[in-house]
Amino acid sequence: MVLHPVVPDSPPPANRYAPAWPAIERAQRRLAKEYWLVSQSDHAALAGALAARFVSPEFPRVDPPIARAIEVHDSGWALFAPEARVEAAPRLDSRGKPLSFLEIEPPDFLRAWAASIDRSESVCPAGGYIVSRHFCALGEGRLASAIDAAEDSARLRWFLQREAERQRRLLAQSGRSAAQLEDLLLVLQFCDLLSLYLCSGATDAVEFPQSFAPGRVGIRCENQAFILQPSPFRSGNETDAMISLGVEARRYPAEPPRTATLAFLLW
Repeated sequence: MVLHPVVPDSPPPANRYAPAWPAIERAQRRLAKEYWLVSQSDHAALAGALAARFVSPEFPRVDPPIARAIEVHDSGWALFAPEARVEAAPRLDSRGKPLSFLEIEPPDFLRAWAASIDRSESVCPAGGYIVSRHFCALGEGRLASAIDAAEDSARLRWFLQREAERQRRLLAQSGRSAAQLEDLLLVLQFCDLLSLYLCSGATDAVEFPQSFAPGRVGIRCENQAFILQPSPFRSGNETDAMISLGVEARRYPAEPPRTATLAFLLW
């Protein structure tokens, strides 16, 4: 679950870009009286919609199967009831705060990752490859953090070994070079982070770590619109307009369950 705390906005001055991940993590850790809850599947669907709108010639070209694979890259989380059904109660910590995706333990998130990769592979081999690489990068980072017990670390190593075998098979089936797939992996990682940033309700001026041909992308919020520089959503044509996207979210606590579309304007 991606948490969007319902709190007054108080972003720092936008005189420079800060790293994107800490802004997302702060939102996920924040204790609030109310939250908008975004399922992992809906967050991934937003990431896919963002990828589908890449039009700048300076960014990788994203064809429909790759956009679709990105769209379903977190679909495995639907294995868990709070992610699959809006009426299902979210999992809570001891303070009554809904658990975010950051607080799920390895036995559960590894199941979700594997199911998500399976789903993306069913779209196309290239999609399965980049989603597998995406989760392996997360798994390697988790192992490096050394925060898990020996049993869970062993689970992570087995996951990485199994996915390395899958990646070799999918690379051969993809019809693309390893370099082309690495470019598409960057698109997935960028769109994943951008979607998390939007779903979290962040408005800080941040920079994403992925580096494309024109450099790293920064984002800032002005007049309720998000301005990206450089932007993958602008082709250089002066008639380009802002893109409008949204994600379904559930208000918590609320009885009966109440949903709404969180809307985003990006330029």
